[in-house]
Amino acid sequence: MTPHTTIPQPLILSFDDGNYKAYIKPKPPKVSAGKIVADRELVDSGLRYKRTANTLIGNRQDWGVQLGLSQVLSKNSLVGVDFGFTRSTGYLANPYKVVFGFDVWKDGTGNDFAQYPEARIFLEVRPPERNLINWHVGFDHFIEPLDAALHLDYSFAHDDWGINAHTFEGEWVQPLGAGWTLIPRIRYYSQSAADFYTTGVSRYIDLDNNQLDGEDNIATGILRDLPPYYSSDQRLSGFGTLSGGLTLSKQFTKGVSLETGFEYYTHQGNLKLGGGGEADFADFDFWVANAALKVNLASVGMGGNHVGHGAHHSQSNTPAGVQYDHVLPKAGDFMAGYRYMRNVQAGDFRLGDQMISIDQARQDGCYGTECAVTPNNMTMNMHMLDLMYAPTDWLTLMLMPQWTDMDMAMTPNPDVQLSGGHGGHGGSVHEHQTGGIGDIGAYGLFTLYDRQHHRLNIALGGTAPTGDVDIVQRKTGVNPIYNNPLHYCMQLGSGTWDFKPALTYTGEADNFSWGAQVNGTIRLESRNKSGFAFGDIFQGTAWGGYQWTDWLGTTVRGVFTSQGEIRGHYPTIFVDGTDTNGNPAQVPYVDQHVDTFGQPQNYGGSFADLGLGINVTIPNGAFQGNNLKFEWLQPVYTNFNGYQPDRDYALNVTWSYGF
Repeated sequence: MTPHTTIPQPLILSFDDGNYKAYIKPKPPKVSAGKIVADRELVDSGLRYKRTANTLIGNRQDWGVQLGLSQVLSKNSLVGVDFGFTRSTGYLANPYKVVFGFDVWKDGTGNDFAQYPEARIFLEVRPPERNLINWHVGFDHFIEPLDAALHLDYSFAHDDWGINAHTFEGEWVQPLGAGWTLIPRIRYYSQSAADFYTTGVSRYIDLDNNQLDGEDNIATGILRDLPPYYSSDQRLSGFGTLSGGLTLSKQFTKGVSLETGFEYYTHQGNLKLGGGGEADFADFDFWVANAALKVNLASVGMGGNHVGHGAHHSQSNTPAGVQYDHVLPKAGDFMAGYRYMRNVQAGDFRLGDQMISIDQARQDGCYGTECAVTPNNMTMNMHMLDLMYAPTDWLTLMLMPQWTDMDMAMTPNPDVQLSGGHGGHGGSVHEHQTGGIGDIGAYGLFTLYDRQHHRLNIALGGTAPTGDVDIVQRKTGVNPIYNNPLHYCMQLGSGTWDFKPALTYTGEADNFSWGAQVNGTIRLESRNKSGFAFGDIFQGTAWGGYQWTDWLGTTVRGVFTSQGEIRGHYPTIFVDGTDTNGNPAQVPYVDQHVDTFGQPQNYGGSFADLGLGINVTIPNGAFQGNNLKFEWLQPVYTNFNGYQPDRDYALNVTWSYGF
């Protein structure tokens, strides 16, 4: 492995009490394996120190061996012993870890030291070799009266860095019947600190007998140098951890299960075996809840003809981008699926349905002030889990959690004049990125009409505001505050409770299929916690399809969408300043990063799209019952509200399996 990492430029800080100036500046690191390639330039502040941008190039090699032995003790008991050895050589440090330290200056008397040390930061240095030994003993026992299983494990690890680690684990697996299983567990871990772990380093320098080299680093007069190895990585400190949790799982059929869990974790120095761990400044704890749908594709298709039959009747040749298009055929049926949606805006700007120049967008798109930046492109990716269950023949329940990530590239306006007469951003294109849990949807799908070749259903439900709507911009020279909100479209949810009804008709004859749907999104609140609400949405779509073989179909679809502009806006931010009389006061913050997507008027519009799709259904074999759909949506008409970059394309992909 060859790490090749650009070290971020460190910050040079200074303070002055009238008698002494101290600087925190980077020092070229010592590397026990590899080399440093330095690219340096003077800091434009009059200081003699230089800002560095170091590229670290090093090699690392790992090799290991493992040996395991299992012994059956009885029909209900099993013990296992494992041994492992790993040898690592080369550059073993972390290029993103630094150690805080001081240069302490000794004066000419030989006894007294200067009043103020010089603060520095150093890249950590670890030994170029590590030999690690692991032992593990596990005991498994089946308890017949309770139909349960007990798992006990102990592990010990030792290396030549001085770390000794102990792990104790216990787990109880208790079946509850009807496919349900409850698993409580507990885990304790303790380790001693590495020999070279430290919270800080220092060296002593003769104030009257030192010289600098060509890069302004101290070359002579060092009375006591830094230790050969040092690191402040908390993972090398002495500490203990204690965690415990519960897992509840439901097996629906062979190869398909739903699992939920909760775990609490605490990390403390005083939990270390024998005491003497890290101080409490490094203590932390957290809890985590999770849910997962597990699908073994090699197993789900082995349930016989019933699986394929159910999947066939619960799916139709509808485009991938159409949701809520079907109900499950009978009570007790279950369907799991994954849905991916990608939407890209890029290219020239539009005002309404007219193309405009970037200069016009910069001049007028921020309403009263010239835009400092404009979006070059924006990409939204949505990942949704479709879980459907039919408690009756006429009702299907649907749960749709989602994960959203977005990326936006911004182009600076080199001609803008910011507040105070300062020039614009300058520089090159920069990006904003967000990602996380989006709004969770829950729906009920009702069958209104079901006759041969024709079906009509209605979906009633909506989304809960689980996605963040208070993500802020990172602090920079242009944005010097921490609480400046990011663009409305880069937030992860709507922040409001939303009602999303849909009415869907589908039909088929021979190899032909067709359908239509009207759906909407109605915001049930006028404002979210961040002071705004996205516009309501209306959408109508119609499609036709043809089934070429028993496994391949194609679709063509037309879509019309209309969305209103944003209601409300982010609250005004106040910062320390002065009033008109020069007295200290809270004054409105003037955003230096103003852009078109920061304006509520520049959202929504009316759109028409043409979609082409391919649907693949596996009718038999090991993967019987799986459905995979793709659809490409190409914009054919766009009429934006305000100033927005043009729409490029949209992509829909779905996978589903019913049983």
